[in-house]
Amino acid sequence: MHLGLSIQNSLIDAAIVTNSSDFIWQKSYPLEEDGVPSLLKSCTALVDMASRNNPSLNQTVGISVQTSFINKTSPHDGLGRLASVDMKTNLQASLGRPVVLASPGQALALYESCFGKAQQSKVTCCLFLDNHVYGGVTFGQKLWRGANNIVGEWGHMPLAWPVPHELDGRDCWCGRNGCLEEFLSLGGLENEYFNITQTKLDIEAIADAADTSDLVASSVLQVLDDRIGRTTAAIINMFDPDVFVLGGRIAELNRLYLNVPRKWPGYLLIERNETKLVQASNVPFALAQGAAWLVAS
Repeated sequence: MHLGLSIQNSLIDAAIVTNSSDFIWQKSYPLEEDGVPSLLKSCTALVDMASRNNPSLNQTVGISVQTSFINKTSPHDGLGRLASVDMKTNLQASLGRPVVLASPGQALALYESCFGKAQQSKVTCCLFLDNHVYGGVTFGQKLWRGANNIVGEWGHMPLAWPVPHELDGRDCWCGRNGCLEEFLSLGGLENEYFNITQTKLDIEAIADAADTSDLVASSVLQVLDDRIGRTTAAIINMFDPDVFVLGGRIAELNRLYLNVPRKWPGYLLIERNETKLVQASNVPFALAQGAAWLVAS
């Protein structure tokens, strides 16, 4: 049996998967305080709980965590507690166990390939679009991590085929300019609306406004369609996946699955495209389950 954790902004999810692919235990634990000590304490409590209930649990723990390989200052949100922290070393010391880390994009890609909507896919790409941007790639049901374990760290790559106004004033918290995080994250979308209207709305309110004929909200979402279209097209040109999965809160916009593929013909290097764009499975604990299967595989 294998344990996986998913560390989010205010919650830690845990799941256990058996060698026969059955999920037999799931639990959530709130993060009530900021700071790494509180996070480590919560992780330890979950692992201890899982171990008591399942004595034959694998010693290694898979963990999906919103951290970065870039040694720069983190943004002022849930990722801030992880700024300049060696998460693997800290988690292993706190848990007294070896750990394997994955980004949310990697954990989601593995879940979808093994248990979700990409089980029959030979090559699957995933974009996790939420507070931050992460990706993942699987071949069959195996996660491709790369020599430096950074496959899918696309959030700090530049936006594909930018137009002139997209090249200015897009300073990212990582120290670069024009990163995908500034265009495809929740903050990037909300800032786009705020910069035009000087009104702060979250993604749900922007979507509702677009549905009620708010021209600015509608325009902002059309631009988002195009940017996700360009981003996914660039990735398709590199990996030629059978299935492309979108996850995270931005992926809950149903419009994307009609509009984004319509953007591809102008950017793909082929005349006829066979890649399917799908929304991630609506399954609680999917990231924790993907992290658990990372240990199993």
